[in-house]
Amino acid sequence: MRNISIFALSAALVACVSSCELKDELRGEGGSASDMGALELAVDVQGTSRAEGNVPSAGDMYVEVVGTEGAAEPVYSGFYKDMENPVRIPVGTYNVKAHTEGEIAKQMASPYYGGSQELVISKDITSQAEVVCKIMNTKVAMGYGDDFRAKFSSWTITVDNGKESVLTFTEKGEEPVYWYLAEDEVSTLTLNFTGVTSDAEARTISWQKTFSKTDADEVYEDDSQFFAGGEALDIKLDIDGTEEPGNRPQISFDITVDLTFGDTNETVEIPVEDVTEPGGGEEPEPTDEIVISDNGTGYLENGVTVSGGAYPTDVAVVMDVKNGIKSVYVKIATTNSTFEGMVRDMGLVDGDGMDLASESAASLSSLFPLPQAGATEYTFTMSETLFGLLANFAGKHDFTLTVIDANGNQQSATLTINI
Repeated sequence: MRNISIFALSAALVACVSSCELKDELRGEGGSASDMGALELAVDVQGTSRAEGNVPSAGDMYVEVVGTEGAAEPVYSGFYKDMENPVRIPVGTYNVKAHTEGEIAKQMASPYYGGSQELVISKDITSQAEVVCKIMNTKVAMGYGDDFRAKFSSWTITVDNGKESVLTFTEKGEEPVYWYLAEDEVSTLTLNFTGVTSDAEARTISWQKTFSKTDADEVYEDDSQFFAGGEALDIKLDIDGTEEPGNRPQISFDITVDLTFGDTNETVEIPVEDVTEPGGGEEPEPTDEIVISDNGTGYLENGVTVSGGAYPTDVAVVMDVKNGIKSVYVKIATTNSTFEGMVRDMGLVDGDGMDLASESAASLSSLFPLPQAGATEYTFTMSETLFGLLANFAGKHDFTLTVIDANGNQQSATLTINI
């Protein structure tokens, strides 16, 4: 049975306390013997076949001995290879940590190892402990089939954990990313794709799929439902080579997600339903009364993906309303829970959302222009201010706009913003 943990400790080697007295050479400077004990530490590094390069040695682990009662600084820190073993430690209760040098980040280019153990240092006693360091982050790799590469000239793929952390992959590189997910307890990930075909039409195609660890072909009773350190996700995109009939040929995508467990290196597949290019075939003609468009930018069909802080300046939803505007509702659906809480309080989540033509929407005028009742046209724009606000909330944000004219006719469109 496997026990996946951020700070996994050896089951066979636990902290123990010896009754031997401190040797004379430990009674040196750094404190009187009356309030000192010692720590004899063993560090073990357990790698997996999914680790990039060689598994680091125990000597390369950085050791910190930190008091558990709010101590700001460790009483000992340094590389294990440089550590005097045993080392004199003041009497107290400690958390002994061993890890890759530096702090772990949400996204890294290499695996980060770590482990810890709590123990008590007693007067004139050498306490023994072993800390086992395992990979704390999850490896995510994106691969592409030959048919996929031939079909697309460029693409942007994001993997969203729904907790304000998003991985981005493009045609410019295939280096894996080591993602620290354990703190957020993530069980479901969202895959967003936007690509430009390499044919003369150069059309832009976008779609979204989610997948969960609990959907894996084989689930172990003692395994966490959340993605864990030491695991590896291999995601591969391809196309099946066939095209569905319609107004134009549609591309069928083949999506494969393999999950490799850290402790056993067993690989199972997480089933993900394949995608047929959305938006293909004959598109319905808009009604004469209300016409909604994006000025030919394709944003209503393909969405907008923002990465690296660069915002497009031409995002606009244009509404021509022959009989005059009665209401323009905006409703927001988002994968970011923090942002959802904010916009819910503003009345933008429940029901039809907020009527931008009503007095209650006046507070939104600093973010984008508001429609006037009776006007025959209105343009909803994504301002720099609004993009700047969204930049703080990574995820997928759907703005659904519903126009109702003076005769009761209505038309809706959804603008998707991926941050």
